[in-house]
Amino acid sequence: MMNKQTQRFFPIVQPLLEMMDLVITDDEIEYLLKLGTELYSYEGAAKVSSLPDEQFQSFFDQMKRKGLIHVEFDENGKEKYRLNAIAVGWYEVMMHYIVGKPQEREFSEKWNEFFEYFKKFNFFPLRNVQNLIMRNMLKPNQDAALMNPDMEVMTKRKTIPINTSLSSSDTKIYPTFHVDEYINEFGDQDAIYAFPCVCRHGNSLLGSPCDHDMPKESCIAFGDGAKVWAGWGYGRNVTKAEAKDILKEVRNKGAVHSVIHEKDDTSLPVVAICNCCWDCCGILKPYNMGVMSLKYNASFIARIKNDSNCKGCGNCEKYCPTTAMKLIDEKVSFNSDKCIGCGQCSFQCRQNNIEMFPNEREVYLPLLKKSEARISS
Repeated sequence: MMNKQTQRFFPIVQPLLEMMDLVITDDEIEYLLKLGTELYSYEGAAKVSSLPDEQFQSFFDQMKRKGLIHVEFDENGKEKYRLNAIAVGWYEVMMHYIVGKPQEREFSEKWNEFFEYFKKFNFFPLRNVQNLIMRNMLKPNQDAALMNPDMEVMTKRKTIPINTSLSSSDTKIYPTFHVDEYINEFGDQDAIYAFPCVCRHGNSLLGSPCDHDMPKESCIAFGDGAKVWAGWGYGRNVTKAEAKDILKEVRNKGAVHSVIHEKDDTSLPVVAICNCCWDCCGILKPYNMGVMSLKYNASFIARIKNDSNCKGCGNCEKYCPTTAMKLIDEKVSFNSDKCIGCGQCSFQCRQNNIEMFPNEREVYLPLLKKSEARISS
């Protein structure tokens, strides 16, 4: 039922069931099964239960705070309710709810076991069959976006004498798909909220802190749904300037700006920017573990300006989240099929030798061989 609430599919395997068993009561399960997958008003949701009004209110509020019930708003701004998706949805809210509670560490252990479970299916020829099937079956559930490049140099004016011959440089088209647009749009509505990254927190509980030294508060969410989460104490309202400062810091340290949409459907409105590092992120980590394939909507693609300019520093390979950049004989080698257009290679290149160009496409990242995996657990 939870998988029907989103475009992102989660295989229902034993570690995931054990995660749910840790934190969901029998009474909650019974109610959710009756609730089904429909959208309800509060009055409608209350009718599903046999509890008295006052007792139901407390029971229902607890389920919202645990992420079992998703809160959304109709065109009149009135709250509506439905069963939440597994992720993005229940998992993220539960990770906030469970902080400091006895099940906190075990919950993250089970989440890690969930991904580890699929390692046993990564062998030839099954890996090849999986990639063949998943290439056509998977839907891109998120977009990769950039921060707007510094355009200051393009606005400087020069005085040119009359009748002077001019040579024109190559014209570049700068796409409008930048995370700054969302910050400006929602900032004008005072509807930006910052949250601690639950993926990094879960890794730290297991003794595996972020290799990129990302700040604790690094996830940006928008709108009324994010406001509800913040009202529970899971995050805070921030200004446009604060949000941009967070985005700059995480970009500088290697984050990929993954744009998250309602119901993980890229045709629906944007609800968050997940600033992902490839060693922690619940989207990119399982790919780099060699346990799952992945598909992204990309708007940009990298291009190496001059092979001879590469000094072999290795930054592009270090920060590339998808292994599209590799150093071979101390020179960069680029696999365009794996490029999601996140811009980290360009931003981190010490020689300014990598450019980003518009190129809208879907990028399928096949299941890595075990020997190619960058993360063991």
